[in-house]
Amino acid sequence: MNGDGPIGEPVGPFRVLDTATRRRAAVVYFVVAGFAALLILASGVSAMWLTTVFVIAALGVFQFAGGWRIKVTDMEAIAIASDAASFEVGHGSGTLGFRGLLAKPVWQVLVFGSGPAPTKQALVTVDGLSGSVLGSYEEDVPAP
Repeated sequence: MNGDGPIGEPVGPFRVLDTATRRRAAVVYFVVAGFAALLILASGVSAMWLTTVFVIAALGVFQFAGGWRIKVTDMEAIAIASDAASFEVGHGSGTLGFRGLLAKPVWQVLVFGSGPAPTKQALVTVDGLSGSVLGSYEEDVPAP
């Protein structure tokens, strides 16, 4: 319970954080690298210290490359997963994850068959950039 309202009452809209904000961190790395380079060159210390500038700049490049703008919302991912399932979907839930070295966004969507007691469920992985289905796994829901 988050204290924002009575149990079961919606507390308002929410938003999924966009990983494109990593590009702001990249700008900070680039500024720090530039400042460090100026400081090293102005102080007259050994040029060996410039290797630290390369490391900081490399971190900036990594952050910038991993700053993906998520184009598929959670609700769109659930709709895509519903279409990918071989059964009629009753409800679903999605969570944002990342894959690969550059942390490409993917939605992991769990959908259940329609009806009072679902007999099927599926886990569908949807690309957060293109909306394509990357994988799907379906199984029967065991009776309670």
